[in-house]
Order: sequence, then C-alpha cells, then structure tokens
Amino acid sequence: MSDLRSQMNAAMEEAQRADQRKREAAEALRARQHEYETANLRGRQQLIKRARAAMEAAQAAYEAATRDVQRLGDKEEEVVQAQVRAAYM
Repeated sequence: MSDLRSQMNAAMEEAQRADQRKREAAEALRARQHEYETANLRGRQQLIKRARAAMEAAQAAYEAATRDVQRLGDKEEEVVQAQVRAAYM
C-alpha cells in the first residue's frame, strides 16, 4: 500500500511540475504574441518574421506542455484507481 501511496505522491508532484511548465509556457506565448503584434504595428518585415517564428515556437511549447499535463493527469488517475483497487482486495 505504501508503494501505491508513493506512486500517487510522485504522480501528483510530476503533475504539479507539468502545470507549472504549462503556466510558464502560456506566459511566454502571451509575451511572444505581444511582440508579434507590436512588430506588425511597426510594419518592419524582418522584425515581424522573427517575432512570428518566436510566437510559433512558443505556441508549440505551450501545446506540448498542455499535452504533458493531460498525460500526467491520466497517469495520476491510473495510480489512484490502482490504489482504490488495492484497497478493496
């Protein structure tokens, strides 16, 4: 039972770290979107290209973090279900 508890704690901690990475990725994405919008307003083509590339990279990082959060949430749920099954055995 303690092994399942430690697995659950580890899964919860990993999910919390993933949530933090997702929040940081969202913040970075907002900053890159702002930079892109600013570049567009200024109309400087080279700056627009760089800002767009940075924004797309930030978007990809945010999407990866979102998938990671979902995967870890699923993993956490599996551990909880295993703990519940073990409690009834």
